[in-house]
Amino acid sequence: MLVTRLFTDERVENFRRRYLWVNVGAGLVAAVSFALLHGKVFPASWAPWIAALHALCLVVLIGETLGVYIMARKLREGWRHTALDSLALLVGVFMGVVLAICSPLVSGLLDERSTLLAFGYLTEAGLLAFVSARVLRLFSFLARAVRSPLLAFTGSFVGIILFGSLLLLLPGATKPGVEMGPVDALFMATSATCVTGLVVKDIGTEFTLFGQLVILTLIQIGGLGIMTFAAFFSLVFGRGHGVRDAAAVGEMLNVDFVGRVGRMIAWILGVTIVSETLGTIAMYGHWVDASGQLLPAGSQLYYSAFHSISAFCNAGFSLYGDSMVRYQGDWPVVLSISSLVVIGGIGFMVVVDLATYRFWAHPLARRISFLRRRVKNQRLPRLSLQTKLVLVATAVLLLVGIFGFWALEGGNTLAGRSFSDQLAISLFQGMTPRTAGFNSVDFTKLHPATLYLTILLMVIGASPGSTGGGLKTTTIVVMVLAVIATLRGRSTEAFKRRIPDSLIRKSLVMLFLALAFINAATLGLMLSESGGAAGEAYGFEKITFEVVSAFCTVGLSTGITAELTGLGKLIIVVCMFVGRVGPLTLVLAIGRRGGKPFEYPDETVMIG
Repeated sequence: MLVTRLFTDERVENFRRRYLWVNVGAGLVAAVSFALLHGKVFPASWAPWIAALHALCLVVLIGETLGVYIMARKLREGWRHTALDSLALLVGVFMGVVLAICSPLVSGLLDERSTLLAFGYLTEAGLLAFVSARVLRLFSFLARAVRSPLLAFTGSFVGIILFGSLLLLLPGATKPGVEMGPVDALFMATSATCVTGLVVKDIGTEFTLFGQLVILTLIQIGGLGIMTFAAFFSLVFGRGHGVRDAAAVGEMLNVDFVGRVGRMIAWILGVTIVSETLGTIAMYGHWVDASGQLLPAGSQLYYSAFHSISAFCNAGFSLYGDSMVRYQGDWPVVLSISSLVVIGGIGFMVVVDLATYRFWAHPLARRISFLRRRVKNQRLPRLSLQTKLVLVATAVLLLVGIFGFWALEGGNTLAGRSFSDQLAISLFQGMTPRTAGFNSVDFTKLHPATLYLTILLMVIGASPGSTGGGLKTTTIVVMVLAVIATLRGRSTEAFKRRIPDSLIRKSLVMLFLALAFINAATLGLMLSESGGAAGEAYGFEKITFEVVSAFCTVGLSTGITAELTGLGKLIIVVCMFVGRVGPLTLVLAIGRRGGKPFEYPDETVMIG
């Protein structure tokens, strides 16, 4: 059996290698023609010919899947190597049969124009699915080929940002009369991929549907991470992970055990789909236009999905120019977005830990006779130290943010509002500095003390292994615990566990690099925006707020983003990129990691 499978794997791999350039050619032609058509570079009269070309490319891409089945010689083995392709093909065939039944030739439920339009959408959807799968497999191949997984991770983000910038420069990405320069396109693509939320163009009024979908795709890819996508598709395509591949992906996902990487990636995709779907359902029916009238059903679904993805990925992008100001007292929207932000920001490892925690085996539950008989032989459940630290830190920071905002703005932006609205606004604004980026009040009217509190919360950010940015909650908690332990003359401990010294050093390095970069970027932005006189154009607090918001991938702004000079926008772009990739990750990606063959003797110096 094992020998047969090995021969099957070899035949399939040989066939895929021979088919590689066919895939590349068809995928490249399909992707370029699709972008140029919807980007309105090609005239609309070319649409039928482009549709025929897309159909041909789709047939060519499906040819690999069928060829794998022929090489595998058994349906089960073919499915093992093409699980995702096969599933997509089955769904496409099913939907094609349904459309054929509804067509004028059979039941007549759809007219000829609607049938052709639906088949065109189905062809493009299938083409996007197969091309995306091939691109993600390419990312997986590059991740294995590059010596440093961190370098592959960084390069992937650069590649997707540049590609997104080119798409946003297409005429069909923006509405007529809107000028989109290369710097603005790079800024928007970087902000979306790095899930920041800072904008120089109004997404709802200045971008077309095509441009909005490009931004939404970049948000989803950036929120989950390109390496996560690539690793997931590497698994479902049947190639699996070697030890080196799993270790590389594990380094990206903060997973310590090689054998858990595949399961963790499946959890990530599952949690994402479920959370964003529930968020879409919860917010459906609450969206209004500029006059306060409810949007039609199709727009309701689109707005719900857009804001659900943006919230879960902690991106903070909104289809409204004033973000969530008009929904500041709308509790369903406030609670839905807040919940998505918190779930996306606590980290997938924590979500999985909580979802798999056996509450029925807890010592308190064992006191119930019905449960005690059934779980007496099961081991006691335990949450990881990371989960405990993240939950405690998240709860404390949320309370500090909510009540801090309420106390500081009670006589300012909250004055004259009802208790319910004050609570909703405080809850929302206490949550958004966790790298979410939405705002329900005008940040240009906040007290300087409120801006400073927001800066502190933004620097801390979300938790590791999440869609959020910042220094991460565990980094700050470890540093605080280390300070307390030093003052007490003991080792660093939490929840009856000792924290390794190497982790403390890593947290210190992260803190130092982040603060050094924030200070350097603040100085650079003050010089670029004031002609050499620090703070002359916007003031020190606004410049600092903008830099911290960009570096910590938050997206909150005091209103100066669109007014920045070209150089100022490029500084913010670098801040967003470095903040998303992480200063330590960037240093490790471009530096050598080899150790020295010897160590020098110790000698003390005076400090303090």
